Amino acid sequence: MEHRTILIISDNPDFGSAITSRWQTERNSPTFLLGDTRLQPDSFDLAIIGATNASVFDLVQSFARPVIHVSRVNGHASKLSSVIHVPEIDGWPDLVITLAKQILEREKIVSDFAQLSEARSQLEREASLGRYMLEMRHNLNNALTSILGNSELMLMDDHSLPSSLRLQLETIRNMGMRMNEILQRFSSLQKEMQLVEQQSWNKAGKSMAAGV
Repeated sequence: MEHRTILIISDNPDFGSAITSRWQTERNSPTFLLGDTRLQPDSFDLAIIGATNASVFDLVQSFARPVIHVSRVNGHASKLSSVIHVPEIDGWPDLVITLAKQILEREKIVSDFAQLSEARSQLEREASLGRYMLEMRHNLNNALTSILGNSELMLMDDHSLPSSLRLQLETIRNMGMRMNEILQRFSSLQKEMQLVEQQSWNKAGKSMAAGV
């Protein structure tokens, strides 16, 4: 499980201990960072702020991290729409911890989804390239057949070819044969892809039938 860091800021020293002492009784409790000095953009995942100077909100907000503000029932609350407000009522530490867990879980889901989307985009780009290569296989094969055929015909004329030219033609023929082997592998790959696709459709059909 990914370890998280919680930033806690308040002018009241009991504020931080009320949260940490409660949260540390649970498994996989996060790391706590107390105070607002020497903060770095990636130094915390979520901020919990109590009674403190209003400029602190601007500092924390500049890091684009989720913020929970615990304020007195009749006290001043931040006007920032991105800040989640929690009233300082009886049992507020439990409420803050529950809310913080939900926020961290949501952030993890969003991050995982972004990574999966990027991986999917990469796979789609690679699949498009693969399909293009398979579609161009026929044209490549025709051109390759012409190269191999002409090189073989020229090599049949043993007497009129200089040795240096013969070596060059043999290189062309050998590389052409190697390319032909690669194209044959593409043919096998296409058959494998069609088989996998058919199996996927069959599996999906069985799943749908079972759900009816």
